[in-house]
Amino acid sequence: MRNLFTGLLLLASVVSAQEFRATISGRVTDSQDAGIGSVKVLATQIATQAKYETVSAADGLFTLPFLAPGAYRLTAEATGFKRYVRDNFAVGANERIAVDIPLEIGAVTDTINVSSEAPVLQTASASTGQVIGSAQIENMPVSGRTPLALAQLAFGVVPNTDPRFTRPFDNAGPSGFSMGGAPSQVNELLLDGGPDNTGNLRVAYNPPMDAVAEVRAESFQADAAYGHSGGGTVNVITRSGANQFHGTLYEFNQNSAFNATPFFTNKAGAKKPVSRFNQYGGSFSGPIRIPKLVDARNRVFFLFAYEGIKDALPAPSISTMPTDAQRGGDFSALLRVGAVYQIYDPLSGVVQPGGRISRQPFPNNAIPSNRISSIAKNYLQYYAQPNQPGQLNGQANFLSNTDGERNRFYNSIGRLDVNLSDRHKFFFSARNNLRVGSGGNAFGKTVFDNPTSGNYLQRLNWGATFDDVYTISPTFLVNTRFNWTRFVEPLTNFSLGTDSSTLGFPAYLSASAPFKVVPRITFSTYTGFGDTGGTQFPFDSYQLFQSFTKIQGKHSLKFGVDARQYRESQLGAGYSNGTFTFGNNWTNGPLDNSPTSPIGQDFAAFLLGMPTSGQYDINAWRQNKNNYYALFLQDDFRLRSNLTLNIGLRLEGETPTTERYNRTINGFDSGTASPIAARAIAAYTANPQAEIPAAQFKVNGGPLFASGANNGIYSTKKANFSPRIGFA
Repeated sequence: MRNLFTGLLLLASVVSAQEFRATISGRVTDSQDAGIGSVKVLATQIATQAKYETVSAADGLFTLPFLAPGAYRLTAEATGFKRYVRDNFAVGANERIAVDIPLEIGAVTDTINVSSEAPVLQTASASTGQVIGSAQIENMPVSGRTPLALAQLAFGVVPNTDPRFTRPFDNAGPSGFSMGGAPSQVNELLLDGGPDNTGNLRVAYNPPMDAVAEVRAESFQADAAYGHSGGGTVNVITRSGANQFHGTLYEFNQNSAFNATPFFTNKAGAKKPVSRFNQYGGSFSGPIRIPKLVDARNRVFFLFAYEGIKDALPAPSISTMPTDAQRGGDFSALLRVGAVYQIYDPLSGVVQPGGRISRQPFPNNAIPSNRISSIAKNYLQYYAQPNQPGQLNGQANFLSNTDGERNRFYNSIGRLDVNLSDRHKFFFSARNNLRVGSGGNAFGKTVFDNPTSGNYLQRLNWGATFDDVYTISPTFLVNTRFNWTRFVEPLTNFSLGTDSSTLGFPAYLSASAPFKVVPRITFSTYTGFGDTGGTQFPFDSYQLFQSFTKIQGKHSLKFGVDARQYRESQLGAGYSNGTFTFGNNWTNGPLDNSPTSPIGQDFAAFLLGMPTSGQYDINAWRQNKNNYYALFLQDDFRLRSNLTLNIGLRLEGETPTTERYNRTINGFDSGTASPIAARAIAAYTANPQAEIPAAQFKVNGGPLFASGANNGIYSTKKANFSPRIGFA
């Protein structure tokens, strides 16, 4: 077993996916309800003429797996019986449909056409889910036209995100839902059966709506081929080309000309901000056909879809800016509101009996101009002027009318389907999208006017899928699928490249900064600005899925391997040029524990150049990876004509996360002496605590870094068993 397990892992040494095709199973019978063996059962996809064939067993049972979603012509032929034909037999993603075929005695040249039966139910699987088919996708109005958002309409699914943010370039919004009572955003998201998640389980790629055939949401999976999910599974199935050429063109436009002016914008007498959402694109599909050169109808098909978006989404916000008087250190207007707004001079502090510190107020609540920090003066040039009265104490005196985001988005996907023969079929698809956005400027100005607030956001996705189905015999098939997804999300501050010494900071601060940005300042009331050095966040998912299906009498057996590798690199630059927080600690009074003012004292500390805390980050890259692997065995056992058992077992495990250069801490050594032990023991001996006598005070140990022999950040079980049982 160990050798078999190792061999299967080597076979799938890259990673995995799940089945997204349908299966038709049933029994061929005569007029006496006796099973008929050796009947040729054929399913022909109407759009592509792709053929899927099997032969019924001695008891009449048959199974046709790996049917791509779509409409089929189902036929059955046997000597001495009339030919059975059923047209427009529709199957959806991952459906298990049981269909019995009654044959009548007669010549095979005679045909029984079945056209008026009730809709077929999924009667061979206990999986619970709902398919949103092509008719709904084409006709339902969907805000943002994101296919995954349709899964939020399925039963058992509860959305919990802002519906404004389900646009194709949103990753958290479309995937922010709970399935089957599980927590939100812990679901397995698939594209044509391949994982389509980011590292934090958002959706990585949203295809254009015109490239999607079905969306299937399943809150419970009876099939052991599925796993690696804390909730449910959503499978987005892309279209394939067909024998007929088909094209679409579309444009959806929303703009501020048809919008009401936001309430607070109108109240402030400001101009209505410009907003727009312009979404356009198209698709084209068909057979590979060049007149007089190539005619690959019934064999090779293509699909290409493109989508673009130009988006401007204002988000008017109200904040607090310093007045002209306050910029010069004059806070006297606040005293007319109340005595609690008094500013105290930190240099007048005197230690009182009992240890408290007393301070004297600034006369007339004004800071002398020669006491104002030169750094503060340089920062003040970036502040916007108040544009509305605000509250009595001046809070909420600024309306940022255009604060929000601007986006440009490009999205494309191509797919090639090839029917090499009736026994061998495969498809290959490739996809790419790019979002370039900007936003977060709290001062209501562009990056060219004020680069100190806001950031550029990019989201870039690449991916490819190769899927192959080979029929070794009518009762033995193998499916191999490879999938790769790359998701990158760099965030860049508008002020990147700023030399902080031009603001008055020491030159060594900027010289040591790995990413030079405006150092951040924050307050409890006033608007702060400056930001982090940004992030770099590439995430790669590799996968290989291989399954073998054997039809044996009443049993449809499937076994295979599901393995994945995830790689994630990240540099969170943090406050790479420093951050400084200004509170009331230095400027309240008359005692250092007196109540603080609602506003004013924090900004006075800023003018005086006296922060209450600060931070300076020099962070390193991390390059992590981990593996996931599973072996599964599934038996769909048709016990009776109206009863199918789904019995499965999945053996799965996940390796610990490792860092490429072993730069992570994965333990603590309590025995090794610390280099600071002698000094720490001496300091403790001079002032011991009653709980630990000085003789028992030990300073041993320190953190352990990962190594070649022990490079995991944590430990995991090698294998977990996941049994499945259901009946239909």
